[in-house]
Amino acid sequence: MSTSKVKNILFLSIEDLNDWVEPLGGHPDTITPNLTRLAARAQVFQNAYAEAPACSPSRTSTLFGRHPWSTGVYANNHKWHDFFEPGTRSSLVGRFRDAGFETHGAGKVFHVAPKHFDHSDWTSYNDIQIEGFDPVSKTRKSGKVGIYTDFGPLEEGHLQYDDHNTDWLVERLQPQATGQFWALGLYRPHLPFLVQQKYFDRFPEVITDPPGLGLNRFDPANTSLHDPLPDSGKMIANDSAMLRRILGRNNEYKDLLKAYLASINYADELLGKVLDRMDACNLWDDTLVVLWSDHGWQLGEKLAFRKFTLWERALRVPLMFAGAGIEAGDVHEPVSLCDIAPTLFARAGLPLPEQFEGQDLSPVMDHTNANMRGNAVAVWGREFKTDSPKLAMSVRSRSHRYILYWDGGEELYDHRSDPFEHVNLLADPTAAKDPELAAVREAHQLMLPEDFAIPVSQTAHRG
Repeated sequence: MSTSKVKNILFLSIEDLNDWVEPLGGHPDTITPNLTRLAARAQVFQNAYAEAPACSPSRTSTLFGRHPWSTGVYANNHKWHDFFEPGTRSSLVGRFRDAGFETHGAGKVFHVAPKHFDHSDWTSYNDIQIEGFDPVSKTRKSGKVGIYTDFGPLEEGHLQYDDHNTDWLVERLQPQATGQFWALGLYRPHLPFLVQQKYFDRFPEVITDPPGLGLNRFDPANTSLHDPLPDSGKMIANDSAMLRRILGRNNEYKDLLKAYLASINYADELLGKVLDRMDACNLWDDTLVVLWSDHGWQLGEKLAFRKFTLWERALRVPLMFAGAGIEAGDVHEPVSLCDIAPTLFARAGLPLPEQFEGQDLSPVMDHTNANMRGNAVAVWGREFKTDSPKLAMSVRSRSHRYILYWDGGEELYDHRSDPFEHVNLLADPTAAKDPELAAVREAHQLMLPEDFAIPVSQTAHRG
């Protein structure tokens, strides 16, 4: 074991949690007292980003410390076990186990079905089966609601997947623990937004519009926000057109907002159970805690819903480090989830595996700022079920976001004056001829990776 003051790791992920949390500015109606409580003792990364706006590529990047354009895992139909050989303990979990830690996990940590869990990574894992509950789809098997995109209140007393996993994990946090790696993956606020009525009752009757909506009200027919986009950008934005039309037709937009906020509040309450246990067991001085989400979520901003775009709302995520050796504060440098793995190993005093491509965030957390890249890159596109997908790349610097699509379409946003990305500075083809704008565009192009991996098919050999 390491001689570092980090004796244990607590690895907390919350699925589909965007920046609607109080420590990141959040939606004005959001209620996240426990995320705020954790942030009070944490290094809070105000500009942390997923490397892909989808679960499988983002979690693969985070848990294996490699970029999607290196692994070829770009979309949800690409799975980690098509690239990394199961049983080799090549994930950060397995490598901590090889380093002498006991590893205990519950919930959605990796993006795989139970049959693809790599049990060699885990000392123990809570692979639960709940009566009346499908742990894969995470929705009820019976009742008036139950479709995957549903939202609304559950009956009181209905326990969910996340309740059981949180209780299981909390029991494993013990006083004077050493050499422990605990992982909890909360599924909410992933769809369906089904939580108990009490979580809905905490919010105003009518939810405030999202800060980045860009319209006086939600109007699914007003596509003027897409006018500055290249054709490829419009194509991706319109992938959620059916959902926005249904919400408009049924006048359910504000109901969806409330259900998402209620689901966040539910996850926050479960986080509170974990923090209470950390307090009761006096684990903070010995345990390094990291909390993250796999990608953001859009709720009408730029008329887009869910994830699956390369814009700020789909990519910005909560990322906090707290506990052993961490001084509370805010970090504003853009960073990626791929940076979590090398940071955990460095803080634990362990050598970095060669496979890790992210950067150790210790310099910025320790205020030395040495050798920090200062940008975050993400990938998305279309036709991922083929061997020749159409790829688009996005790079976020401290001041701008630049997007380059597979057909040469471009977007450039100045976050200093346009935090919700409504003004594409490259919408006018002549704009790039402006010397100052051309320099910004070129600087961001140089931040993009030079090569991309060919996606690994379900039948391909494993690397």
